[in-house]
Amino acid sequence: MAGKASTEAHSGYIDTAPTYHTDKQAHYVLPNGSPEHLRLETQARHLQAIMNGRVIHAPLAKTEIRSILDVGCGTGVVTNYLAQQYPDAEVVGVDLSPVPALRDRPSNVRFLQGNILTEKPSSWRPSEDSNGQANILSDAAAFDLIYSRLLLCGMSDWPQYLRTCFQLLRPGGWTEIHDLDWIWYDRDGNDISATWDWLTRLRAAAEKRGLYFRCGSRTQRWMEEAGFQDVQVRTYRWPFGGQWENEECWRDFGQYVASAMVEMFWHLIPRLMMGRPECTAEMVEGMQRDMQRDFAPVEGKHWVFYVSCGRKPEV
Repeated sequence: MAGKASTEAHSGYIDTAPTYHTDKQAHYVLPNGSPEHLRLETQARHLQAIMNGRVIHAPLAKTEIRSILDVGCGTGVVTNYLAQQYPDAEVVGVDLSPVPALRDRPSNVRFLQGNILTEKPSSWRPSEDSNGQANILSDAAAFDLIYSRLLLCGMSDWPQYLRTCFQLLRPGGWTEIHDLDWIWYDRDGNDISATWDWLTRLRAAAEKRGLYFRCGSRTQRWMEEAGFQDVQVRTYRWPFGGQWENEECWRDFGQYVASAMVEMFWHLIPRLMMGRPECTAEMVEGMQRDMQRDFAPVEGKHWVFYVSCGRKPEV
């Protein structure tokens, strides 16, 4: 493929034949193999670092948390963290794909395989790394916290997702959503991606699948429409390039992003575009080249990462 040899840093991810989930009703478009697992694990460490170790932002009292759901848990790295932070709570991670056994799991963690948009919790199936436990979830309001991070590549109905979260929470429970807008800004906050033709084509292809690449900034409105109260939003900068950053955690994060996002989008472009009537292999290769050019590290280039929390009323 054109541009493939432009950097050796991509060889572990780009050169690996991707595998994907098998749920025909789900629209998640990223791979689920070991290179993607490594990317997710690395990304989780960086995000925790830039948030000063604060993964959960909702104002929760540990003594009040009995049950937590991590939606789209991936490798289970955040699920594991939640289980450690809330040792008296039952923590459930659910994903479209089996959760890989990458580490020892706390005894209060269970992993299930299922689709929160199309299946009731009682029908989710034990994952490969489920601590040997069966699914004993009911479909009633059962959770004190429902958490998800970066579902924009797979969530095809955000309003329905928030309504489902609302239904599955106990009164007084919280939902916390960490997600992005795929809009690139310069250091002054100007949208520099509006003229990127490859991104316009990619966004149109995604929207045909029901995916929405500007979900981060819309989550507050969707939460309020679903009935959540006390909705609060905090934003973080997601830099493209880090060599000019003063703090080590931001330098490391920016350097990770400058490499890993090229790798991720390299898979994402053909995954979304191939099969469309107007698409050719040459078009895909051209979009990949343009993406590499536009993702070049520049001081101040960034996304905005949104952390949105909302509470289900007590009555």
